[in-house]
Amino acid sequence: FFSSCSKSSEVLQPADDTESIGKARDNPGQVNIFKGPEVQMGNGKARSWISINHTGLPLEIGVELTDAALYGLPGDPTNFQAATFLLPLHQKAKAATPFDHITINWNVHGHEPEQVFDIPHFDFHFYMITVQEQSAIPPYEVAPTGFDNLPPVSYWPDAYFPTPGGVPQMGRHWIDGFFQPPFSQTLIYGSYNGRFTFVEPMITLDYLVSGATFSESYRQPKVFAPSNKYYPQEYNIYKNSITGKHYITLGNFAWR
Repeated sequence: FFSSCSKSSEVLQPADDTESIGKARDNPGQVNIFKGPEVQMGNGKARSWISINHTGLPLEIGVELTDAALYGLPGDPTNFQAATFLLPLHQKAKAATPFDHITINWNVHGHEPEQVFDIPHFDFHFYMITVQEQSAIPPYEVAPTGFDNLPPVSYWPDAYFPTPGGVPQMGRHWIDGFFQPPFSQTLIYGSYNGRFTFVEPMITLDYLVSGATFSESYRQPKVFAPSNKYYPQEYNIYKNSITGKHYITLGNFAWR
């Protein structure tokens, strides 16, 4: 995977060129962008990327989607593998942040709970465990112990709570206690076997197709693991009005 990763000084512009979400677009001369390999998704392409300034501070990490990637997606809700897209991260991203890789999960009919998340949407999982560790997570019914082993309370993000059970190859999901339907976008945490394992912006297909611009801070735990990494504190959604590419990112990093 990483033999095809590239470094680029490309500047990414939000949908409204007068509005800047990410620090990378405020300082184009001082920022390098490191990209992962392109992955086929729907009729288009997806890839990961990270922007890092000249002092080594990450500014944004996230997903770049061509507009065509939102079309021609799998229509069989039972084919989990076909609806999952693995995006390797550049080594620079893995060194500076807690993240190991990103997966995009396409839910053609949504998922539980019904009448909340049962509409077509994407789960953008930013994993803090390896692909091998993620793949080894069993169904909850087969081995519930790892799901039921919650992280210590000091690691819990404020006002988030765990949902019942868990999902194979993912873990237990944690919902924002302040979330209010209707659902267009929200941020989820995930845990397994005593630690938090992913951060997940969850976004509807309609919201991405609309080209909406969004940026919001999300609540943090008091204690972080692994430590000595840069952790993001906000998530962003925007579209480049010239190229038509969509961006789903985490930003506003702090050293933990």
